[in-house]
Amino acid sequence: MSSNKKLAEQILKNVGGKENISNFLHCATRLRFNLIDFDKVNKDEIESLSGVWGTNVNSGQLQVIIGQTVTEVYDEICALAGLEKNEGIDEKLDDLKAKKKFSINALFDVLSSCFNPIIPAFAGAGILKGLLTLLTTYGIMGNETGLYLMLNAASDATFYFLPFLLAVTAAKKFKTDMTMAVVLAGIYMYPTIIAGAGSSVEIFGIHVTLVKYSSTVIPILLSVWIMSYVYRFIYAHTVSFLRVVVVPIVTLLVMAPLSLMILGPLGYYAGIGVGECFKWLFNVAPWLGGLIDGATRPFVILTGMHMAMTPIKLGNLSTLGYDMLAPVDCVATMAAAGMCFGVFLRAKKAENKSSTFSAFISAFIGITEPALYGVAFRFKKPLLACIIGGGISGAFVAMKQAKAITYAMPAIISLPAYTGSIPVMLIGLAISFVASAGCAYALGLDENIKKDQRAAEAEKKAINF
Repeated sequence: MSSNKKLAEQILKNVGGKENISNFLHCATRLRFNLIDFDKVNKDEIESLSGVWGTNVNSGQLQVIIGQTVTEVYDEICALAGLEKNEGIDEKLDDLKAKKKFSINALFDVLSSCFNPIIPAFAGAGILKGLLTLLTTYGIMGNETGLYLMLNAASDATFYFLPFLLAVTAAKKFKTDMTMAVVLAGIYMYPTIIAGAGSSVEIFGIHVTLVKYSSTVIPILLSVWIMSYVYRFIYAHTVSFLRVVVVPIVTLLVMAPLSLMILGPLGYYAGIGVGECFKWLFNVAPWLGGLIDGATRPFVILTGMHMAMTPIKLGNLSTLGYDMLAPVDCVATMAAAGMCFGVFLRAKKAENKSSTFSAFISAFIGITEPALYGVAFRFKKPLLACIIGGGISGAFVAMKQAKAITYAMPAIISLPAYTGSIPVMLIGLAISFVASAGCAYALGLDENIKKDQRAAEAEKKAINF
């Protein structure tokens, strides 16, 4: 039996079995369980498993931190439990959700669940878009060639048709009909609607201004959320032999005007408002915005809320044409690498030198969990170095108005996404690395602190050379 399959069996058993799972997702390093009964979960047993870094409960979701093999373990659990990937099979979750009160954490959980499955597409398209911008800026490739046309379409498609992608993931999250959700996205992206953006039409005697919904986030999420209740209500109150016709017709008759007249414009202008708030802060006191974002990055990752920032960044790109948060997150990620390097230089024990250097390599390319769990939160003092480095470098790149021109993962390999700000980013990355490494070396560490299971497994999952 493979180690991944054995680990999957043990995790499945200790979360209460497949009957206790209502929704199941994963991100870059974590398995994310929405469970029916948390009393059936044995967290201590899960944390003691070889291959598990630790657990975290956030927004009513159990997060099991696995590391770089999370996809393999996720696939094994889906196979063992008979679960469809990215989706649970227990419909009792609908009743459970109806009883939940609104909270900011619940909102972040929804955003994270909807965006997590399409993050790989964002990452690939973002880097490709940045590379194309570099090539055309310096005259290496003409923007009228067939090759450019093809690659530009590949890099733009993910962002332009984002409402379709979100319709699929939101339908899974809200447990509603996926086909109807995609149809809603089609309404928003219909050529006549897109072409008429800015003009006014009359619907039921009410003048409605059409909006360009390509690359938008909030409108389709609001529409699919509301549709989940509309669809469920109509389905429950329609006799079975008429459902195949009545349910989709009535759903469209309700949701089409509701989306174009209320939900779409509301979501569109809400996105503009959020972007303008960040723009205002980064214009009035850029150092403060960068300082706060950069310094708190380790804790945002610890709680799993970093994925919830994705819609904000995409909204900035859509409404402002750029994003000012991604550069800060990028240099803050480098702070974790610098922290590990400083600890590596200061450590005396061979095992600590080896583990911190491996964590340094992982953090350098953008995977920070080994650095945070295996170094920062284990030895405590290095965490302060990470905060200082991230805060200082974040303030610097914000003051210098560094911008991302497309979505990018917060890592040095995403530099093409910062075309126009690359010199500033290189300086910011250097400041982040040197500041955090220097502080980590100066602060030192207590090498007598014993490894907990989380730290031990974090070392195993870091990249080794």
